[in-house]
Amino acid sequence: MPPLTSWLLLAILALTALAMPPARAAPVASFDDQREFDYFMLALQWPGTYCQRTSSCCPTNGCCRGSDSPKIFTIHGLWPDYNDGSWPSCCSGASFNQNEISTLTNALEQYWPSLSCSNPSLCHGGKGTFWAHEVVVGIS
Repeated sequence: MPPLTSWLLLAILALTALAMPPARAAPVASFDDQREFDYFMLALQWPGTYCQRTSSCCPTNGCCRGSDSPKIFTIHGLWPDYNDGSWPSCCSGASFNQNEISTLTNALEQYWPSLSCSNPSLCHGGKGTFWAHEVVVGIS
């Protein structure tokens, strides 16, 4: 990455960190308590550091792709938040359909990969794909 790009990315991350609330409160747990959220929180991750802790591999782990493993900052999550420090959880709404994002799969694998082997738990008692968890739990 060219030095100017590195400094620009660092400046954006620093400004984003300054704009975030200092502490996180508990999620809003019931459907009745949910309301329109105030902003999206973008969390980035550095795969190189995260992948150093990888002890086992599976087909869904982006750390286990050998020379094709991510080498740039990737998205960890994009979540709705409230200004009071709480956040929506277990949102009600339509079920996630993996086919609806099938044309985005290559880009998602590159810029928003799962870096673990666990199956995220969905709010309604099931298990699902990484992106199903991000959509159903976060912004459905």
